Amino acid sequence: MIRLNKAIADSGYCARRKADILIAQGKVQVNGQVVAEMGAKVDPQVDQITVNGQPLKSPQKVYLLLNKPVGYVTSRKAGKAQKSFYEMVPQEFRAVDPAGRLDQDSSGALILSNDGDFIYKVTHPRFHLPKVYEITLDRPLEPADLQQLKTGVLLTPENKLAKMTRVEVLNGNPPTYRVELITGFNRQIRRTLIELRYRVKTLHRVSLGPVQVQDLPIGQLRPLTEMELASLAASPLPE
Repeated sequence: MIRLNKAIADSGYCARRKADILIAQGKVQVNGQVVAEMGAKVDPQVDQITVNGQPLKSPQKVYLLLNKPVGYVTSRKAGKAQKSFYEMVPQEFRAVDPAGRLDQDSSGALILSNDGDFIYKVTHPRFHLPKVYEITLDRPLEPADLQQLKTGVLLTPENKLAKMTRVEVLNGNPPTYRVELITGFNRQIRRTLIELRYRVKTLHRVSLGPVQVQDLPIGQLRPLTEMELASLAASPLPE
């Protein structure tokens, strides 16, 4: 369920402020009934919405990859001292939502879409979408700690083991590693390494399943390829 003004804006009919005016003027109907209540919520996939007697067009589904820079939050609403990644998204794609998160101090691959079912599938824990990151640390991993990352580190408040399915040494100066996750606890990599007394200096997500950021410049968008979408669609749905 989303706000009625957002559903109108997402269809491309007009901006939210204009939609609010149309709603107040009684020019919007939902399932044949005039809705003049600000903040009314609808399900665009089920409810029949008309504006000035004309049915809304279903928004075209889009699937994008953003190479998010450091310094941007993965949220529509940023604090006064923060910047939202939506500042890098063209106006015609502002209806998209992120499939997962990258914190303000992290960069890399972020999938965006206005397809709720797609986002649900990609982010569902049972989907087992592998996520690969390149990280630099303040000091090299001790052999025992490297093994501990694979075995799992207990995180609170989840009270669950956070594991890395792969840890690969890339460089010794600065200590750089490529790690792979299937689970997705909040700030999992940073919190796990803090538990082992390491500090993550940089964190860059290089891929989400078959979707790789590769040569996409930082701060830029590109559509997902048909091959990437087909590969994601071929993966089993969560039970």
